[in-house]
Amino acid sequence: MASNDLEHGRATLGPPPAPFGLDESGESVSSAIAVKDPSEELPGLPRLNYRLLDHKKKLFLVGGLLLFEGSILPIVLFYPLWFDTDLRHGILFAIITSFFGLVSGLEFAHRSWRLIMKGDTYRPLNSGRWKFDFTHHTLEIGYTIMTGILIGASIPDEPLVRPLAMPLPLFFVEVGILALATGIMDAANMPATCKVSSTPKGSPIPPVLLTFIEDVVAVDGGAGKTYRQRLLSRYKVSKHFRALIRGLNWFWGVGSILIGAGSLAVVWIVPQEIAYGIGWGAPLVFTIIWTAITILWAHRSLQVEKKRWVSDLRRRNQPESDKPPEL
Repeated sequence: MASNDLEHGRATLGPPPAPFGLDESGESVSSAIAVKDPSEELPGLPRLNYRLLDHKKKLFLVGGLLLFEGSILPIVLFYPLWFDTDLRHGILFAIITSFFGLVSGLEFAHRSWRLIMKGDTYRPLNSGRWKFDFTHHTLEIGYTIMTGILIGASIPDEPLVRPLAMPLPLFFVEVGILALATGIMDAANMPATCKVSSTPKGSPIPPVLLTFIEDVVAVDGGAGKTYRQRLLSRYKVSKHFRALIRGLNWFWGVGSILIGAGSLAVVWIVPQEIAYGIGWGAPLVFTIIWTAITILWAHRSLQVEKKRWVSDLRRRNQPESDKPPEL
């Protein structure tokens, strides 16, 4: 039952464990740490309560379909139809464009429905019914630009192949700019000029990667507002978690700008048949490599975070008489 509540965002946060001294049962925190399973919640460190491995089937299915639609399918359709058939090029791109948005559009509609449901289950904290999250607006802008290019460049009697290779690199440029801009704002401790998902206007703006994680897991992953609360609490109390998010934000921001801008530049240099494959294929290769590195980086950093958190708790709870004298 508790697992179902968490999955649908209905679970509530229990009171945090006492950070120091004795817990409610009278047991010292240091002894509780010694016997506590690493997967359980540590005193004062909110557990995120969402494991990707528990949702691996959905993750691989939806993620795989999105990658197939957004990168693999255009390439698979373009080259055989371009070189091995006598189809008019306008019809060729009409076929390819007709598949764009088939999976992503359904997923977008699904998350839209979850955000406007009467029950306040998935929406950002302290948000009204018709207020979408930041990730939703980012996708709206990206999809609008990409769709406009695909339609506009397909209209001429001889479709414009180079512009038709640009949608995905432009989307990566958009994401990269957001990551770099919020990374700079976070480093300068600048306030948010508007509400950013669950971050209120006027509060220090976090890296956009944190916002994307919050929105995607809460809405698309089904973890709901419980996850939003825990994620933001974890970011607030743990300097090691903040360092992980900031590092990954710069990692993805710089990488997205480089792959997006680089692909756009190459598209206008090489022959158009090659340009189409680069525009839709290079971001896919980048995503696979960056995701693999991110998984290893995050796994190691979260382990280090827990070890250092336990070490800090033990040091704070060490009796004064046992502490080494100050020199």
